[in-house]
Amino acid sequence: MSGEKSIMSELDLRYMQVHFSVHTGSILPGSGLPDHFLNSEFITMIGKSEHGMLCYVKFEFKDPKVLRLEHAGLEIVEIKSQTATSALAKVLLKGPIAMIFCEDNEAWWVNPTNLTINGLSLTIRGTRKGLTRVREHISRLVGNGFSVKLGGESMQSPEFRDMLPRKQRIVLDKAVAMGYYSRPRGCTQRDIAEVMNLKQATVSEHLQSAESKIINSVGI
Repeated sequence: MSGEKSIMSELDLRYMQVHFSVHTGSILPGSGLPDHFLNSEFITMIGKSEHGMLCYVKFEFKDPKVLRLEHAGLEIVEIKSQTATSALAKVLLKGPIAMIFCEDNEAWWVNPTNLTINGLSLTIRGTRKGLTRVREHISRLVGNGFSVKLGGESMQSPEFRDMLPRKQRIVLDKAVAMGYYSRPRGCTQRDIAEVMNLKQATVSEHLQSAESKIINSVGI
């Protein structure tokens, strides 16, 4: 176990969250899924190959007939369980976003990741180089119309914290300690503000500035 922790530390694995709207990703084959599914939630990856990424996905819908339709960029291989409004399915993701992760061994598509009418929210874990490559690939696919946030593990990295002004570092440390960057989120900006006796607007400003500096510094 200690050996695994040592390897993880050496790799310096980080989290990154990417979001873009259905409109921004309209050229992608999966952009039509929200027309059929209220929510498509990635659960876990099973395997990957040159054909695509095999994984479990939970679908929510109004009409179960959508499970029998053909969907661009996605093949439903097997329905594992089903109710009137949801289903857990083994699927093969074949779109260009999924193929990025099939071809890169330093970045992984992980939970929480879901696609709704509001767009795709994608959580990624990987090395600094892996995350940088993924961002570059996504940018080539959809342009610059997407947002990026780093996860809590990245926020705690000494190389990032040392570049921040003292006040930003203190607020960031408290946010990490209270679970603001955890998945699911453990607190709100208002909670942090109350504990630190600050205005919520001040906490928001410090966190946004810190996140922006960290993201820009690693070029992802």
